[in-house]
Order: sequence, then C-alpha cells, then structure tokens
Amino acid sequence: MATKLIFASTLDSDMRYAVKTKITSSFFYLEIGKSSKDGSAAGGKYALLDRVDLGIIPKKAKIISVPLNPLSVEAKKLKFKTSDRNKLAYYILKKYGLMGKTVEVPIHFPLDMADFLRKYGAKLIPTFPLFPGRAVKKKEEIGYIKESLAHTKLVFQTIENILQKSKIRGNSIFFKKKVLTSEFLKQVAEKTLFERGMFDVLGMIISSGAQSTVPHHAGSGPILPHQPIVCDIFPRHRKNGYFADMTRTYVKGKPSLEIQKMYNAVLKAQNAVMKKISAGISAKEVCNVAAEVILKNGYHVGDTGFIHGLGHGVGLDIHEKPSLKPGSVDILEVGNIVTVEPGLYYPRVGGIRLEDMVLVTKNGCQNLTKYSKKLIIT
Repeated sequence: MATKLIFASTLDSDMRYAVKTKITSSFFYLEIGKSSKDGSAAGGKYALLDRVDLGIIPKKAKIISVPLNPLSVEAKKLKFKTSDRNKLAYYILKKYGLMGKTVEVPIHFPLDMADFLRKYGAKLIPTFPLFPGRAVKKKEEIGYIKESLAHTKLVFQTIENILQKSKIRGNSIFFKKKVLTSEFLKQVAEKTLFERGMFDVLGMIISSGAQSTVPHHAGSGPILPHQPIVCDIFPRHRKNGYFADMTRTYVKGKPSLEIQKMYNAVLKAQNAVMKKISAGISAKEVCNVAAEVILKNGYHVGDTGFIHGLGHGVGLDIHEKPSLKPGSVDILEVGNIVTVEPGLYYPRVGGIRLEDMVLVTKNGCQNLTKYSKKLIIT
C-alpha cells in the first residue's frame, strides 16, 4: 500500500471512495503504506477532521479519525508566509514522518499546497488513478449501481409514456395540447429522479433532429416528429453516490429508411460487443468489434459516423477506468462495470446512440441495464 494524501471534501470521488461517506467540508485524508521506523506513525488510514465532522465516517471504512484542532493550533505557530491550510499540510507530513518521503496525491491536488510542500522538502507524486481498485467493483458497489439503474429506467418509462400519449400535428408533437419540448421532458425526468433519491448533477441529454447529430448536445426546443430523439440520462444516487448511465433513441412517428438502417447497425454493434466482452479481453479488441460491425453495415468510423469512444467505466464518477477507446491500453477485469454505447451521427439524417451498462465476468458479461430497445413510438 503506497502512502497517499488527499485534501478535499467528498465531492471529490477519490475522497468519497476512501472514507465511504459524505463530508461536505474539505479535510485531510492520509493513507500510510508502512509504519515509520522512528515510530512517528503507524501504517494505516487516517482522516484528520474538524470536530464538527468527527463521528461521521462509518466503522466499515476502517479509518482512524483524528481531531484536527490540536494540530491546527500547532501549525499556525509555524513562521511560513502561506495559508493556514498549507501550514497544516506541512505539519501533518512532519508529524507523521513523511516529509522527504514519496507521497502520492490525486492529479487535482491543490496546486498552491503542492508548490509550498515541495519547496520545503515534500516529495509529492501526482497519481492517476489514485485508487486503481476503483475500477473493480465490489459486491456492495455493484448493488449500488443496480439501484441507480433501476431508478433511471423508470425515467425512460416515463419518457416513453409521454411520447405514446403525444399526437403529431404537422411538424410538431403535442402533449396535452402543448408543443412537446426537450425542456419539458427534462423537467419530468428530473422530477422522477428526485422523487427516487437521484440527482441530475451533470445534466442530461434529450435532443432531436439536427441536435441529435452532436453526441453531447444537451438538446433544446421542440421535439421533432419522424426524427431521432436521443435520450442520454446519467444521474447520481443521492445517498450512495454511484452513477447510472443509459441511452435510448426513439422516433415518434415514422422514421426514414436510413434512420432505421442506422439504428439496426448500432444495435448489431452493441450486441456483438456484448458477446465479445469478458475478463482478459483488451479494450482495443472490444472497440475493434464495434468498428467492424459499423463498417460492415456501410457506415464510417472516425471523423464521421461512429465518432466517439465505445464506452467507459462508471462508479463514483460518470467516467472511470477502464476506458473503451481505440487507443486504450486497458484490459478488462472481473468486476469492471462499463458502458457499451456505439452510435452513428450524420448531419443530413440524424444521430443514433444506444447505451447499456454491463458487468464484466470471467467468461462474458452481464447486462445490468436489461431494458427494451424500441426505436419507433407510434
């Protein structure tokens, strides 16, 4: 176990992973790989907390909570011309016998603090990922993600119900005598998520028509009939902090033959990838499977057509290791949870994307999303 230092609140996912709970104020987390020879510190995990946060960290985290106040008092006596928090960081490293020893920090460690500590002898190594074990989900984490997905699927049911009850009049879709818009669907989706303990912290994508050809276009304005409607929803669970990520593409009305063909190609690519995924397979090899299917069906891969990565890990961050991109060097392991989200995007036709989350197993993968894929909603 390497020695690590974090200074953040649990809005930082590495800190949340380390302490297994939510603490809104920033604090120091210290993980010492080995006991120091001079006896100044035993190996283990320490959270140096303000008195208002003492008692929050659950016992299952196996962390020693240390009252910060006595250390803060001593740190303020230091004669350095810097912030109190930087003095405190210095004092902590000295107290635990770590000054001059290699300490891993996250890549988003405060720059001013890092510069100050290095000036006075600290050996800080920016490290990503700081906790490589985050990529392999434990049983508890798998349960959390399944729960987040279950709530997310209810949102798609709600969207489908609204589309089914809507009516096409000319070039518009009406729901309860009002033009159906991306904004309205997002409001309904957010309400559904909130009622189930989920937060739309990063925003969602509900786009149609030309907007659907831009993969990350959030979507705005009227939902258009007979054209693709891309719904990509990736909320976070309010309590456990784990994300879900799911995409479906719909057409309210009658899609063109080209839209139907694109949809079928994307679906075939996704199915082929899911048959290929298993522990020990490289991310690059999995991406090649999707690309081959897309190309075989007459579409492009790269600058046009399938223009983004195949997927990514999901957990306390919406994008985690492993990365399913053509240039990725990651190898899939048992316990990885990754998205499989091939897509096709052509400006004169529209955009299509389908996304499920799968759990990598020894001999294959388990589809955690398990939700219907229907393009046409009449």
